Amino acid sequence: MFGHKIVLGMATTALLGSCSMMMGMGGTTYTFKHNPNAADPAAMGKAVAIRKDTMVSTTLTVSGLTPNKAYIAHYHAFGPASSTDPCASNGPVTLGFPSFTSDASGNASVTVSGDPAKIAGDMGAYINVHYASEPSVVPICAPVKMTKG
Repeated sequence: MFGHKIVLGMATTALLGSCSMMMGMGGTTYTFKHNPNAADPAAMGKAVAIRKDTMVSTTLTVSGLTPNKAYIAHYHAFGPASSTDPCASNGPVTLGFPSFTSDASGNASVTVSGDPAKIAGDMGAYINVHYASEPSVVPICAPVKMTKG
């Protein structure tokens, strides 16, 4: 009987360990990179995605933005121009973050929760941050998945 408890304990530990690897103990962290444009040249940050039950919660923490400026952010799927840089693929939006405004120091944080299917597979290939007033201006992007398929 004692031997069965050890085996069960080892199996439970292995199972929990494999679940943690899927989203990491503290979630999965993606680092933003600056896009090749002049917008917000000091912008940087990270996105942390954490799976909670049947939802994924993603928090963006960014700095170096234009102070007191409105922004929008989205998960995007791979687009038709995808190659090795998902940020340049021009894919469709799969999940939008609430709009947000940077503080007087150019810092901001925003969270969205959504269905994991909207960011699984080739969906959620990247997250980008846009100017709310000019969505074509994208200072930073975080690759979430690097290759299509």
